[in-house]
Amino acid sequence: SSRPPPPPQAGGPSGAGGGADARLVLEKCTACMNKAEEVVLRSPQLLNASLSSLPQGHDLAQLIMQARLLVAQSPAREEAGVAYAQKLCRRLYDGGKFARCQLGVEWITASLASINDVAKRVSKEVTTWIAFSDNDRRLNKDMTVALVNSRVLQLNSPDYVREMVKLMDMGRNQPAVDFFVGLLSHSLVDKRAITTADCVGLLEALTKIAQATRGKPSDPVIRLLEEARGLARSGAQAVPQPGVDAKAKQMLAGAAPPQAAQAGKAKEAPDPPGLREQVQFALEKWVLQIQSNDDRGVLQFMQNLLDQGWLKGDDITDRFFRISVEVCADRCTQQLADASMQGIAYVQIDALSKLVLMLVRYLEEWNRSTTLTKQSLLNKALATTVRVMHAHHKERKTAFNQKPFHRLLMRLLLDLTDAMPEAMIFSFADALQACQPRLVSGFSFAWLELVSHRSLMPRLLHAKASKGWTAFHRLMISLFKYMEPYLRNADTPEPIKLLYKGTLRVLLVLLHDFPEFLCEYHFSFCDAIPPSCIQLRNLILSAFPRQMVLPDPFTPQLNIDLLPEITKPPAILSPFTQALAASPLRPELDKFLKGRGANAFLSSLQQHLLLPSQAETAAAGTRYNTPLINSLVLYTAAHAISQNAATGGPQGGKDAVTRGPSMEVLRKLCRDLDTEGRYLMLNAIANQLRFPNSHTHYFSCVLLALFQQASDHLIEREQITRVLIERLIVNKPHPWGLLVTFIELIKNPTYDFWNHSFVRSSREIEQLFQSVARFCLTQHSGGQGGAAGEEAGMTAAKG
Repeated sequence: SSRPPPPPQAGGPSGAGGGADARLVLEKCTACMNKAEEVVLRSPQLLNASLSSLPQGHDLAQLIMQARLLVAQSPAREEAGVAYAQKLCRRLYDGGKFARCQLGVEWITASLASINDVAKRVSKEVTTWIAFSDNDRRLNKDMTVALVNSRVLQLNSPDYVREMVKLMDMGRNQPAVDFFVGLLSHSLVDKRAITTADCVGLLEALTKIAQATRGKPSDPVIRLLEEARGLARSGAQAVPQPGVDAKAKQMLAGAAPPQAAQAGKAKEAPDPPGLREQVQFALEKWVLQIQSNDDRGVLQFMQNLLDQGWLKGDDITDRFFRISVEVCADRCTQQLADASMQGIAYVQIDALSKLVLMLVRYLEEWNRSTTLTKQSLLNKALATTVRVMHAHHKERKTAFNQKPFHRLLMRLLLDLTDAMPEAMIFSFADALQACQPRLVSGFSFAWLELVSHRSLMPRLLHAKASKGWTAFHRLMISLFKYMEPYLRNADTPEPIKLLYKGTLRVLLVLLHDFPEFLCEYHFSFCDAIPPSCIQLRNLILSAFPRQMVLPDPFTPQLNIDLLPEITKPPAILSPFTQALAASPLRPELDKFLKGRGANAFLSSLQQHLLLPSQAETAAAGTRYNTPLINSLVLYTAAHAISQNAATGGPQGGKDAVTRGPSMEVLRKLCRDLDTEGRYLMLNAIANQLRFPNSHTHYFSCVLLALFQQASDHLIEREQITRVLIERLIVNKPHPWGLLVTFIELIKNPTYDFWNHSFVRSSREIEQLFQSVARFCLTQHSGGQGGAAGEEAGMTAAKG
C-alpha cells in the first residue's frame, strides 16, 4: 500500500479564513506548551514529580485546559488540533530535558488526550504519524506506553497494524516482537489500560507468529496470548490509569466549566422499576424450592425464569445476576452480624450457587431460548460476583466482609467441578486474577485459600500441555507483588504475617507435588520477591525435577564437572529477556557479546542499570532496575554457555568463565557497581545456583572466579560471602548449587577463605562462619561426632 501523507502542516487550506485562524490558534497553543516546559524546568522539585501529585488548578492543568479551549473555539478546530498535536509529538520525541522527565511526558500525553476530545482526527493522525516513523520512535517503549495508556495511540488502526506486522516480519525481527510483547504485557495484562478489543490486530499478528513457533512452549508470545484469552474470557474491562488517565482528568475537570466536566461522565442506566424486588422474590422462592427436593419443581422454576426473559443472555441477564449477588451478599452479611442467625447465614448464597449449577447442567433443555452457552453462563456468574465484590470493597472499605464472596466462589468451585471441569478452572483462574489482593485487599485471605484449594490448584497444574501453568503463575506473581512492598520495607503487620505464612505453605506444597512448576518459573518469581525474603526464595530455588536424583552435595571430593546433568540447560518458562528487550541496552550488549562492541559499552553499562526518576526509585526501594539486572546477568551467561556449546568448548569450568565477553561484563559490574548495585548483581547470580544443570555450573564457577580475582577489592569478597551465607543460615531447604559453591569456597585452599580479615572481624561473625562450616563439612566426616567431628570439619575447612 502507498505511504499515507504526514499530518497536515499548520496553515493549510481549510476554507475561508480557516488557515489563518489555525495558524493563530497554533501559535497560542505552542505558547502554552513552551510555558509548561518553563514551569517544569525552572522548578527542580517538579522534574521527578508526576501529574497525579499536583493539586487541582495547578498552572500545568490550566495550560492544558487553555490550549483545549483555544482549539475547541476555533472555526478550524480539526486543523488546529492536528497541527498542535504534531507540535506536541515532536516535543515528545525530541530528546530534550522536558521530554526526558516524567512530568514532561505526562503533561504532553495529557495534552494530546485533551485535544483529542475536541478534535477527533488527532488520535488518527498521531497513530498514522507514529506508524510511518523510524524504528527509534516506533519501538520507543516509554513513549508508546504513555500514548497507549492515554488512549491517543490507536493500536487497532489499520495503518498501524499493517506497518507493525511488516515490522515484525512473521517473527524474524525479534526485537520488534519483544517490543510488542512487552507493550501488551504492560498495558493489557499488568495495567489493564486497554482491553483485548483495543489490540485485536496485534494479537492476531502475534497469534500467527506463535503458530509458526508452536514447538517452543517457552515463547513469551504464547504466554501473552494465553493471558489475553483469559482476559477476554473474563470480560475484563480497562482500568483507569493513575496519573494521566485518572488524576489529570480530575485536574482538568476542576479547571473546566461545570457543564464540560459533567459531559464526560457516562452514567449506568438505572435498573427498571421493581426489578430488584422481583429478583429478590424469585430468590426466596428458589430457596424454598430446593429445600423441598422436588426435581420437577426445580425445572419448572428455571422455565419461569426463561419465561420472564431473565436468561436470554442480554443486559437483563447481567442485571439479574448482579442483583442476585448483591441481595445474597447483603443478606449474608446481616445474618453473620447477628449471633442468632449465623446458622442460616449462607442459605441464600448456597442456593444461588445451586441455581447456577442447575442452569449449567440442564442447559441443553432450554438453550433455544437464550444465546448463553455453559461457558458464557459461568463467566457471567463469576464476572458479576467479582464486580459486586469490587463495589462492596470500594464502598465499605474496612467494613468489607469477605465471607459471603468466599462462600459463593467456593460453592461454585465445588458444585461445578463435575459439570464442566476443563473450562471451569480457567474461568475461575481469570476471576481470581480480577480480584487479586492488589485490587481487593480485603479479600486476600479468602483469595489465597481459593487459589490453593485442592479443586483448583492441582487441576490447573495438571491441565493438558501445561496450559494451566500460565494461569497459576499469573496468580502467584499477583500475590508476590502485593506482599513485596511490605516485605521489602520490613513493614509486616499481623495480617501480612499471616498471609506470608500461608504463602510459605502453598510453596511447600508446590515444592513437594509440582517442583517442575517452581523450576521453570523461578526467574519471574525471584524478580517479584524482594532480596530480603531469603526463606521464600530458597524454597523456590530448592526445587528440582522429580525424575532427577540429586547428588549429595556433602560427598567428599565431589567433582560436579563429571555429573551427566551438568551440561544440560534448564527449562525456563519465564520471559527472562523481557526487561532487557525493553531497554536500549540490548543492541549494544548483543554487539559486545559477539565481539563487535567497543569498550565504551562497558564504561556506560552501570548508568543503564539505574532507574530514571526519583519516583520510580521510591516505588522500587532501590536506585537500580532490579529486573533489568536479573535479566542482564542470565542473558549474558546463557549467551556464553550457548557459544561454548556451539564451538564444542566447555560449558562451564575455569576456562569458560575467566575469559570471553560475558565474563568481562560480569567482572566489570562486580568491580564498578557500588555496594547496593553489587549486592543486587550477586543476588542475580546466586538465584541461578539450583539443581545440577549448565546454568548452575556456570554461575558457580563465576562466583568462585570473581572471589579469586578480587585481589584489590576486599569488599567484593565480603559481599560474595554475604550473599552465600545469608542463604545458608536460614531454615532448610537450601538449594543444591548454593551448598556446592559454598563448600568449594571454604574447602579449596585456592581461595584462602579463612585467612581473609572479614571472616574474623568480630567474635560473633567468626562463630557464625564456624557454625556454618561445621554444618557443611561435618556431614561427611566419617561419622565422627562431638568435638572430634567439629575439629575434623574445621581442619578440612581451613585446608
